[in-house]
Amino acid sequence: MLDIKVLGSGSSGNCYIVGDGQSRLLLDAGLPIRQIQTGCDYKVNEVAGCLVTHKHKDHSKAVRDLARRGVKVYGTQEMRENGLPITVLKRQAQDLTSIGVGTFNVRPFMALHDCECYGYLIHSLVTNDKLIYLTDSARIPYRFKGVDYWMIEANYSLKILDEKVADGMDETRANRVINTHMSIEKLLTYFQGFDHLPAREIHLIHLSNDNSDADAFQRQVEAVTGVPVYIA
Repeated sequence: MLDIKVLGSGSSGNCYIVGDGQSRLLLDAGLPIRQIQTGCDYKVNEVAGCLVTHKHKDHSKAVRDLARRGVKVYGTQEMRENGLPITVLKRQAQDLTSIGVGTFNVRPFMALHDCECYGYLIHSLVTNDKLIYLTDSARIPYRFKGVDYWMIEANYSLKILDEKVADGMDETRANRVINTHMSIEKLLTYFQGFDHLPAREIHLIHLSNDNSDADAFQRQVEAVTGVPVYIA
């Protein structure tokens, strides 16, 4: 089994630790380095690597600090062009190249955000578990099979967002959310497309403080999938 630890999730900063008993990965680095060090039990140097989804600060804040401490950070070409010290995950034709990080095989894939953004399919060679990490994406770009763990965005409810717009929320802001983040409605539709979801756990991440309902989201996803759901 994989061990998943949430250090931060949401617009104030995103960072998670995934371990398989032999290696640990950081997923995103959107918190101050001291919080990440504390979450890693002050053993950041033992982290096999850090996978960053995109350049926005709530996902990349500590990239430089991690690199200075010897952690290899992986991410997009756009992040490198913005001066971040990362190893760029390279393309072969339309596909992104798989890499080995510690005891994990990592395959990045393109997400749908307002900048270059990756999701990650992570396979532990120790436990043979597969994990999808996808945040800041308006939709799920592929139909993944045999996934044991999902760490996936459920940022907002379209119903709640519509109510906010009716109450005076700026429509431009609402449309940006719709075009760059995952709604609970889209996530439920995706999971409903499976006859059986052979997953151990689903972790809902990057919930909006204003436009989500954590308890309702948890109940809805559990009802559709029959899988234990956790809110980050």
